Amino acid sequence: MRVLKVLGIVAVIFNVIYAQNLNLSGRNYFCLSLGMGVSYVNVPDVVDYVRSISGERLKDFDGALELWLAPEFKIGRNIAVKFEYSYISKSYEVWKSDWRYLFDYELHNQLLIIDYLYFQRQEIFVLKIGAGFGLVNARFVQHLPMSGKDALYKSNGGMFKIEGVFSSRLDWRVFVYLSTDLKFGLTGELKDDNGNVLIIRKPFGEDRNLRLNFIGVSFRAGFSVYI
Repeated sequence: MRVLKVLGIVAVIFNVIYAQNLNLSGRNYFCLSLGMGVSYVNVPDVVDYVRSISGERLKDFDGALELWLAPEFKIGRNIAVKFEYSYISKSYEVWKSDWRYLFDYELHNQLLIIDYLYFQRQEIFVLKIGAGFGLVNARFVQHLPMSGKDALYKSNGGMFKIEGVFSSRLDWRVFVYLSTDLKFGLTGELKDDNGNVLIIRKPFGEDRNLRLNFIGVSFRAGFSVYI
């Protein structure tokens, strides 16, 4: 028991020494973060479109896989700029009259984010609060059961997000990354290569062309490496 206590004290001492040597708060740094998470996303047009075909009621907010990668540059005492790529994907499977329908949407997001940084004194952890905006490349695929083919529709748009990040030291330069964010996105009408659109029929309001406008909340986990 005494040995474990000694080892624990030594580990804390080395952790503090490494933190002081890294000196994140006193210099500009480069950081690379990556990981995965879950986004609870509401894409109203997709929900209405799938329901118009299947007759099934779907959840407005539903879980979707999210993967992300973000290089970050500290440019001031408490300011960092981050370039983030994230990928969100969701699939639906519904049945109608013994026919199996598959629907998939993908959101490829490229963002510029500015974070305000707060460093714990020994840099055991870092807090980041920020906001950013960027571009969205949206894709929607539906499997046509009668022909057995997939129809692909694409669109582009923009998005805005706010985020909070807690980053805790795991090793000298490696930190655990935990975050949550709120995001909004708007896209144009989805079209195939021939310019055809998807139409959401009544009774879901007036007939309208399908878009991948969305709002979502994400919970992420990953790792950061500071250089």
